[in-house]
Amino acid sequence: MTTNVHPEYVAAEKKFYLAKTPEEKLLAMEEMMSTMPGHKGAESMRANIRSRYKKLQESIERKKKVKAGGKAGIKKYDMQAVIVGFTNAGKSSLFQSLTNKTSAISDLPFSTTRPDIGMMNFETAQIQIIDMPPFPNIDKGLTNNTDTIILIVESIDQIEKAQEFISNSRAKKIIVYTKIDLLDNDEKRKLEERLRSKKYNFLLFSSKTKENLNLLKKKIFETFPIIRIYTKEPGKVASKIPMILKKDATLEDVAEKILKGFSKKIKRAKIWGPSSRFSGQIVGLDHVLKDKDAVEFQTI
Repeated sequence: MTTNVHPEYVAAEKKFYLAKTPEEKLLAMEEMMSTMPGHKGAESMRANIRSRYKKLQESIERKKKVKAGGKAGIKKYDMQAVIVGFTNAGKSSLFQSLTNKTSAISDLPFSTTRPDIGMMNFETAQIQIIDMPPFPNIDKGLTNNTDTIILIVESIDQIEKAQEFISNSRAKKIIVYTKIDLLDNDEKRKLEERLRSKKYNFLLFSSKTKENLNLLKKKIFETFPIIRIYTKEPGKVASKIPMILKKDATLEDVAEKILKGFSKKIKRAKIWGPSSRFSGQIVGLDHVLKDKDAVEFQTI
């Protein structure tokens, strides 16, 4: 999008992307709004930032209500996975390994009493990870509507027992057999053979040694039918943080996700990446995109 911005705005935007908490992001967005361009060509940009600011503000208020003892729903991100399992199976340790967020880890049963929310980074994508209270105290609304279920077990018989609680969910499922640091190589080999014979989608993991952590992150990411699309302005490099869209999304879908009705204002669109025949190819809004494409819009 062709929009000239002031250095103050660029500095505020940098603060936003470096912010570590929602509150810090909110302050950075306030700076962005106070320094963003006021000319007519930046109308869409201003509307987009104000909309994002309002959503972030509402999200912070919801979290405050939860901390105060109120009940609020969990906003679902583009990609969401929940961790489920029996008490002391290692759910919270796995959650901490995936998100780097400190969680309540204890040898005492049922130490997780409410869903804990964190974000997992994989390459340039962010995935919402929710650590659920142990069976039978799970939130069935979450497990039935999430994209991916990560079932953590420490024995094979727990896999069958867990079906009582997650069988109604249409989510893709990954079985994570944990505490494998207690097994020798021969025991791990036999365990893998047994799980494979049952045709489970599984992975062996250790929260202590982090064995297979990167492989698990990749496995989680691959359960989502999405593509990552980067936006860019003329003469500049593409954004580092991608937009998440469904597979077979078009340029029109990208424009409408940026701002409803924005596709009608586009004069020309260019693409770089896997779906282009050459860099900077000019295409129509019905062009089907591929993962890691970069797009550039020029407005009327």
